[in-house]
Amino acid sequence: MKKVLLPTVLCLLLALWLILGRTAPEKRVVRYVEAHQAELQTAVDDYFLRGQHLSYGGDIQTANDWPGQHPMIEYLLFTTPGGYYGFYYSPDQVPLAFQNTGVPLVPSDGGWCWQGEGDNHGTTRLISPGWYFFEAHF
Repeated sequence: MKKVLLPTVLCLLLALWLILGRTAPEKRVVRYVEAHQAELQTAVDDYFLRGQHLSYGGDIQTANDWPGQHPMIEYLLFTTPGGYYGFYYSPDQVPLAFQNTGVPLVPSDGGWCWQGEGDNHGTTRLISPGWYFFEAHF
């Protein structure tokens, strides 16, 4: 019995660690957007509606305007080795790939995923109307 129980417990702990590790960056981003949504909305409204300079601050590393058929403002919140995490605003409320590239999105696990050249890939999920989480790996 002990020979079976130990590997089972270890497998369950490993699965839990993988699940929590995968969702932790998304939860961190979602918490940030929810805590700052009013000021973020003001910033994107000023930019899109009033033509003002794109502003950002706080924990945001960079903010970029990516034009296209469906424009986006993308905010990079943090990076890990090989991974980029953040959120973006899509005034058309259209989910988009990282940096608004033309890579198609495929519905996946409550959101969308994309696959670029080589091992480039990522996901995006809706946070609230117009606001999306993203992760990109290279």
